[in-house]
Amino acid sequence: MKRWIWILVAAVGLQTTATASTPHQTLVCRMDDPFLFCSKGCDLPDYNWKPVDPISGSWAPVSPYCPYPTPVTTNHCVGWTPTAIAALAQYKTICRGALKEGNWKGTKPPELVPFKH
Repeated sequence: MKRWIWILVAAVGLQTTATASTPHQTLVCRMDDPFLFCSKGCDLPDYNWKPVDPISGSWAPVSPYCPYPTPVTTNHCVGWTPTAIAALAQYKTICRGALKEGNWKGTKPPELVPFKH
């Protein structure tokens, strides 16, 4: 009887730790490929910013787009797309979760494997 109680306690404990993990969040660009998203950012037409260091969450704007996420175009810069604004928010939270940055070891560029995305 005591054995069954301990098995039940262990099963409940494992279930609690499984639900405590972060749920998957679908990325808004790069067809939900986190390696490509964190290393290259979004593809055209949403290439308004580029990753600098994914682990720290740093990024840089791409010319001629505004240096901050805004959908408003001014005389000095072009406004960002809504997808690029949402992607930057995801980049700042998701890519920081990596322990270290991986390197691509394939013969083709990562955006072409297994197909262009």
